[in-house]
Amino acid sequence: MLKRIRPLTIAILGKGGVGKTILTVLMAKSISTDYNYKLLLIDADPTYPHLSKMVKLIPEKSIEDLRADLVNTVLNKQDSADNIAESIDFKVYNAIVESKQFSLFSIGQPEGPGCFCPSNTILRKVIESISKDFDIILIDCEAGLEIVNRLVIQSVDIILIVSDISIRGIDTAEAIRKSAEKFTKYKRMGIIINKVKGDISSILKKLESLHFNLMGIIPEDIKVIEFDLNGKPLIDLPLESESYIKVQKLVKTLLK
Repeated sequence: MLKRIRPLTIAILGKGGVGKTILTVLMAKSISTDYNYKLLLIDADPTYPHLSKMVKLIPEKSIEDLRADLVNTVLNKQDSADNIAESIDFKVYNAIVESKQFSLFSIGQPEGPGCFCPSNTILRKVIESISKDFDIILIDCEAGLEIVNRLVIQSVDIILIVSDISIRGIDTAEAIRKSAEKFTKYKRMGIIINKVKGDISSILKKLESLHFNLMGIIPEDIKVIEFDLNGKPLIDLPLESESYIKVQKLVKTLLK
């Protein structure tokens, strides 16, 4: 497939435990299997950075590591401000780990207490500056609204809000949608209902009343549960898996 004229940036959001990282992994698997795009994954969850383990791609450095290194360099006056500024892009690219299928960059976990805003500011700059070197960027976001409210993903193209089959999940999705309408410049936004089993007519009715764009329904998948229980990397999920087939169709729709 031909290279995209401009990069496509997709952010995956939702409350905790709804399967944002699972969706990110399955989308990455679909894109890398079915298309010839240069793909970057960004693990933007500082609390539970599971994405790298799920795709078997562990970075040596994270954004938080780079930030700490820069602070130490400045405080210890180990280099001039000009040299530090000039080396930032180089350090960022060195922190990206690559496989044959895709590349990955992680925000990392803070080493101590305090606000995580500085690393989020760097992440926003990274998304804006390196996006031109990739065809598609998938951002696995931290739970809740903060990453939206801090303007970290203000320049994304598509926002996918993931919910489980709970009213609380839908309420969180609606709060995220309202924030995204204020603080981002998205072009498309919709909701994915994940881990679906049984009758979800009440959830669908709730979405209809909110005029929510339903972009996909992903069933609860025994294979995904089995992989989680055994600590297997989800990127190795079989192609015939029911959830993967549904995500494959979602990706095809998004990339039209």
